[in-house]
Amino acid sequence: MRDDATFLRSFYQALSDRPLEPDDAWYVDLYHDPDLAPFDPVEQLATGIEWSGPASTHLFSGFRGTGKSTELRRLRARLREGGAVVVLCDMSESLDLANPVDIADFLVAVAGAFGDALASPDLLGSEVPAGSYWSRLLSWLQRSHIELDSLGAGIGSASLRANIRQDPTFRERLRERMEGHLGALVDDVQDYIASGVRALAASRGEGTQVVLLLDSIEQIRGTTLTSAEGVYASVEGLFSHHAARLHFPGVHVVYTVPPWLKIRSPGIAGSYGGMQLLPCVRVRSRDGRPWGPSLDALERLIHRRGDWARLLGNREQLDRICLASGGYLRDLFRILQSCLRLARNRSLPLSDDDISLALAEVRSSYLPLPRSDALWLAEVQGSQRTGLDVHEAGPNKSLYQLSRFFDTHMILGYRSGEEWYDVHPLLRDEVDRLVAGSA
Repeated sequence: MRDDATFLRSFYQALSDRPLEPDDAWYVDLYHDPDLAPFDPVEQLATGIEWSGPASTHLFSGFRGTGKSTELRRLRARLREGGAVVVLCDMSESLDLANPVDIADFLVAVAGAFGDALASPDLLGSEVPAGSYWSRLLSWLQRSHIELDSLGAGIGSASLRANIRQDPTFRERLRERMEGHLGALVDDVQDYIASGVRALAASRGEGTQVVLLLDSIEQIRGTTLTSAEGVYASVEGLFSHHAARLHFPGVHVVYTVPPWLKIRSPGIAGSYGGMQLLPCVRVRSRDGRPWGPSLDALERLIHRRGDWARLLGNREQLDRICLASGGYLRDLFRILQSCLRLARNRSLPLSDDDISLALAEVRSSYLPLPRSDALWLAEVQGSQRTGLDVHEAGPNKSLYQLSRFFDTHMILGYRSGEEWYDVHPLLRDEVDRLVAGSA
């Protein structure tokens, strides 16, 4: 039993949700095999960057928990092999992800994150030519005669960064004072990033490609119905109306964006160097049959983290869990962790009833399901399309509601030649029950 406890704890910890490097022992490439995916989105991004000359911009999308941060690290490794300098920034450290985002806020956050990343030892370290952007921003505000005293006593670069990141009221007041200065701010951000690019080129050699990967932007979402609608609209406006301001000379930029953006703003990929989607793992074909190559790939992925056979007994039970997850990796790990918690007080392998309990635990996190949601989800389940009729808010269907389905993973996205959608498998019985009750 003591050996079982050690095994269960180690397996549980191995299922933690964290980004992996491509050389990590736990990493499994889910996109190299055409039986798993029609093409590799990371390779598509890398090719677009390498073939675009000195500068380009790209969008990278996908559902939260599908491994975008891990795949960005694979992109970084892939580009570094070709001699590029790659700067990876987690924008959650400089951008407020719970409130509407303004173009000025966003540009400041990008420049700040870029400067902070340049100061790391593997890039420029203490040799960043222009120093921290937060200090530069403070100087720029003062030179632009933008009054800061009323925003708070003793404003310095550190407090400026913290307030921009954490205080919506501070940001709103700062925006008011910066009104009419957006063009100058854009120029300052462009100049700062250009100086960093020049410094990287000087340290690595002229002609070196510089790539800026901006992660976590897709996590922007409001915390209430009212704020969420404002947040979604602000993200759409940022990438649709300010595309030209999101291009930086001399650097290739990849922005992570939510999957609903292309639906809210059709054709947006044309304003950039394209948009690549990281889908969920296609555990079933479009006609509903289990897809063996994907199930085999997920078996390899799980096996690297722990002895699933010791926990579950046989491959049939593992496939049952993989199919129930819908190929959504975060839920796959959640179900397995639920199994491991149950196993602490049970003999191994787990029984069929034990696994049903684990599935029910994860299913309950999606419930209760409103009847109006079930009716829309049933339409998605039948058509494998979003079922969105209009691009304006409405009482029954709206872009906000669809965005919520995507953000909460009630609807999952797949690709097999073309993109298609389906309801999360854990919700299908409840959707059918509610729809039948409304007939």
